[in-house]
Amino acid sequence: MTWQADGTALRIARSLAARAVHGEEIEAFVARGTDTQILVRDQSVESMTSADSGGVGVRVRHGSRIGFAHTGRLDSASLHAVLAAARDNARFTQPSDSAVLPAPDGVRPASFDLWREKCPDLPVRDKIDRAHALERLVTASPRVHGVKSVAWGDAAAESAVVSSLGVESYSRRTSCFLSGYVLGVPEGGRTATSTAYTMGRSPAELDLAAAAEEAVEALAAANRAAFPARRLPVVLGPAATAAFLGVIGNTLSGRSSPTGAMGGEGGSAPEGFVASRHVTLLDDPTDPTAFGAARFDAEGLATRRNLLLDRGRSVGRLYDAAGGHRAGAASNGAALRAGYKSLPRAGARALALVPGDLDPAEAVAGLDHGFLVQGVSGLQAGSGPGGAFSAAVSGRVIRGGEPAEYIPHTTLAATLSELLLGVRAVCNDSIPLPGNAKGTTLLVCELTVGGQ
Repeated sequence: MTWQADGTALRIARSLAARAVHGEEIEAFVARGTDTQILVRDQSVESMTSADSGGVGVRVRHGSRIGFAHTGRLDSASLHAVLAAARDNARFTQPSDSAVLPAPDGVRPASFDLWREKCPDLPVRDKIDRAHALERLVTASPRVHGVKSVAWGDAAAESAVVSSLGVESYSRRTSCFLSGYVLGVPEGGRTATSTAYTMGRSPAELDLAAAAEEAVEALAAANRAAFPARRLPVVLGPAATAAFLGVIGNTLSGRSSPTGAMGGEGGSAPEGFVASRHVTLLDDPTDPTAFGAARFDAEGLATRRNLLLDRGRSVGRLYDAAGGHRAGAASNGAALRAGYKSLPRAGARALALVPGDLDPAEAVAGLDHGFLVQGVSGLQAGSGPGGAFSAAVSGRVIRGGEPAEYIPHTTLAATLSELLLGVRAVCNDSIPLPGNAKGTTLLVCELTVGGQ
């Protein structure tokens, strides 16, 4: 029988919240789901796993104390035990003025459904056939020596948050992906690699041909010579921009200071600005095209469109109930959880830059000499002043307005402040990508590129 999101999570959450006694508040977060992983190599299945999972996290508030407990079992005895544990834990936690649970705030949830029936219903044979098809598409190119492996993955899940204060939410979603690790034809004793990747909420949304084409194109002949460090104008490709937005979003959540983390205090920024006037950033989980889309946050409140940077100025923060209470503000539907075992925290789900008018090709064509950053790894927002970072990047040298040799590994070093204040243009692309940010091409003033 196909796994279904049948409302079990909501029924369990309601039953727990209804057990609140006089003087206490109860919040139940319930999640359950299933996932499948299939690994294919040389048109043969190497492994296949399928698993169901589920659990409950309960918060109980007594006065200025909150107790939390969780369990990975959904039977009645386990539910009784986890509630008793949360009540007991509340007796021993440290009292806090921010020990609060959210109350209903009247914001209506967005009207979309992230569930696609054909995802959990897809037969295993069809999943394997799609993995084989991606492998064939990739290996058809003379640039490709082989495919180390192709992975299929799919998941279906439902979750609910119900509290004795009247908060009630229910969500369900599906997702699937295909990923292939591609090996190029060896040149000079070296083998270039790339990844073929496509993701969607249903099998019909997977674009195998585009994934294969992108992976083959990434096997461009690489310049293996050292790339000395230098200051160059930089074009950040969509995937690179999304990686940086994920880090920047962390500085706009909770109690961290956006001006301190991004160097807007005492630097070259005009007063009140943390980015160039081209930069308008928002977190919008109500956009169903974003991979981080959600109708409700992890505390059961409706998500909403939160403006964070407006033409370079910091104008908004992301709050869960506790963070908002500390700041003298209300939650703005930005609570996240890593799962039923974790407590909520504020964070971004669907960051996006407001697109500009410049075409990405024009951003490259306008540079006589520069660097196009196509991939970023090991990105770390430094803990030092100004959010210093040094990230491993790959991409193409730009010469005479054209992408030239491919550099498989070099370094991009700057601060978040330098990057944001140096944005000369936001391009007109906005591409949904896995993670918590859409990808948009950025043209940035000179940054330090090169070295190891």
